[in-house]
Amino acid sequence: MIPVTMEMARVASGFSLDDQPAEAVKWARRSVADVIACMAAGHAEPVVRLLLGTLPLAGGPSTVVGTATGRSALDAAQVNGVAAHALDFDDCNLLMDGHPSVSVVPALFALAEARGATGADLLAAYMAGVTTEIWLARMSNPEHVNRGWHPTVTFGVVGCAAAGCRLLRLDPETTARALAVAASAAAGVRANSGTMTKPLHAGMANRNGLQAVLLAEAGMTANTTAFEHKLGYLQAFNGRTAGEIDRAALEPPAPGEAFLSPGIAIKQYPCCAFIHSAIDAATALRGEMPSGAIPETITVRLHPRRLRNIDRPTPCDELDARFSTQYLVARALLHGTVGLNDFQPDALGDGQTQEVMRRIDLATHDCGDLNLGRIAVTLPGGARHEASASIAMGRGRDNPLSEDEFRRKFDDCCTALMTPADAAMLYDGLMALETQSAVTGMTCLLAARGGH
Repeated sequence: MIPVTMEMARVASGFSLDDQPAEAVKWARRSVADVIACMAAGHAEPVVRLLLGTLPLAGGPSTVVGTATGRSALDAAQVNGVAAHALDFDDCNLLMDGHPSVSVVPALFALAEARGATGADLLAAYMAGVTTEIWLARMSNPEHVNRGWHPTVTFGVVGCAAAGCRLLRLDPETTARALAVAASAAAGVRANSGTMTKPLHAGMANRNGLQAVLLAEAGMTANTTAFEHKLGYLQAFNGRTAGEIDRAALEPPAPGEAFLSPGIAIKQYPCCAFIHSAIDAATALRGEMPSGAIPETITVRLHPRRLRNIDRPTPCDELDARFSTQYLVARALLHGTVGLNDFQPDALGDGQTQEVMRRIDLATHDCGDLNLGRIAVTLPGGARHEASASIAMGRGRDNPLSEDEFRRKFDDCCTALMTPADAAMLYDGLMALETQSAVTGMTCLLAARGGH
């Protein structure tokens, strides 16, 4: 039997920042900051308030974003995970076909607060967790996602467990038991995209992954062959045993690979990444159209694998709209971008937007490029314009956000929770994460404060 579980545990428990390329560490630092910013932006979303209302109001050592009372590490990990994913603005990864960082970062900050961990240990743990997720994706996709599983939680809970074990410096055997516990807590279907349950998935990954760590640390038993076992994770989720998987996929990713190839993509639009190329193309077309012109016809073409979950001609609310190609393309054609304000009630009910949506013909293209989006518009009078774009799930290593663009996103996300001065302090702390002796100086900025 191929020892997949123990090998993942060995790599996670021995993970060191010193072994990672400097560029990968830079991407990791930025990705952690991006999740924290998205968490601040999503802290008051209805799904977060609803979840908080179901949890006991009890004190604890860990900060829940936007609240003044600490909670247990498990509660904080869950609520902050939901907040960070509530706007679908957090990073993604093409190979994972999901969101790697949001399933790991909230739990790590909650655990680091509770146990007094350093920023350097947190960053190393985060990289270990994401590496585990991408490694599992290599073993599992595309069969895994084609079956309807949502990797943000089904891979994410395992990555979170690996990360938590590395933060606590648990040994490989204990880490393997934590991974095995997490394997039994992996669940989440993509049918729930566009509802409150999708961000709940991120909360589940954080809570269940952290719980697996704490249980394993306390002595919980589990099968340390849980992934490769004939009745284990790989067979259950993918329909293939470890022996049926390509040997190269079973090998651990090279140092930095999870962050550089294809890498972490930090989103420029707060919506499903599958639609970003269409938004880019629509934005380019808007620059070619006369001011105020409304196209007579609009054709949008995306890859058939992408279209399964984003053909939503009449979105029912702002969550649904984040997965509606028709809505997002219409807003981009009318306004030249898609931002947080495009999911307010007045935007969703805008008559001009609704009219443009009705004129959109959405179908598939026959190109092999998974991320290619093509748009053609015909204007009154017959003029025709076309544009296309292809980006890897947002803006990845080959087409990144600039430092200024990323800082603007960070500041915009923090506006609803804290002052510009506090946002600047938080940003500086995250950009120097490895030098922090504790995380409390940053997490205190995320708690509810006077006037915010």
